[in-house]
Amino acid sequence: MQPELTPEFVTDALAESILDPRRRALYDLCFQHRNHLDETATAEKLRRIVRLYAEYDGCSLSPEAEARRLGRSGVDSWFGLLASAEALDALQLLQTHRRLMAVFADLDEAEARSLASKYLHFHFPELFPVYDAVVAPAAARLAGDECPDEDAPAPDPAYARHVTCCRRVTEQLRPEVGRRLGPRELDLLLRAWSERAAAAPGLLRPAALPTLRV
Repeated sequence: MQPELTPEFVTDALAESILDPRRRALYDLCFQHRNHLDETATAEKLRRIVRLYAEYDGCSLSPEAEARRLGRSGVDSWFGLLASAEALDALQLLQTHRRLMAVFADLDEAEARSLASKYLHFHFPELFPVYDAVVAPAAARLAGDECPDEDAPAPDPAYARHVTCCRRVTEQLRPEVGRRLGPRELDLLLRAWSERAAAAPGLLRPAALPTLRV
């Protein structure tokens, strides 16, 4: 039997954000250094992402090399459009994610998808949900049959499906918590739910992503 998403469960999961200074520090760093003029600051943002997520343990990803690629890309113009737009549609967000995946082209597709989602999330925590081997299966499981197939037309179908699943989960939770959770809160909730569900064999679907290469 899967864990219930009661108001108490949600409250406890969201309280974790107060207890994790590394996560708060990363949000602050990305807010203070949204542009990519300083490769040292960009590398530090990537380094902190690597430290924060267990999937990167032993990974050969080089923050310095990725920082150089980001500095030579058009990422600042993409971020400028996100920050200044009066209204954003889903396609624009998905296109930005796909462009960032292309910057991380030295990684395999699954790794690039995960890193791009995290990098965007910490710069725009209310716009981009995180995608990785923990939260993607949890969101899909909780959303049930409400998500489209991964072959639906989209810049990156796998991430598009995850975004839809996250949106469905937030709508399902709205009556329970009295408001719509943002991607920042939903990430914490999905991780807490996944951790509790891990003790129940067969509850979650197989991990959507492989562990990053050592």
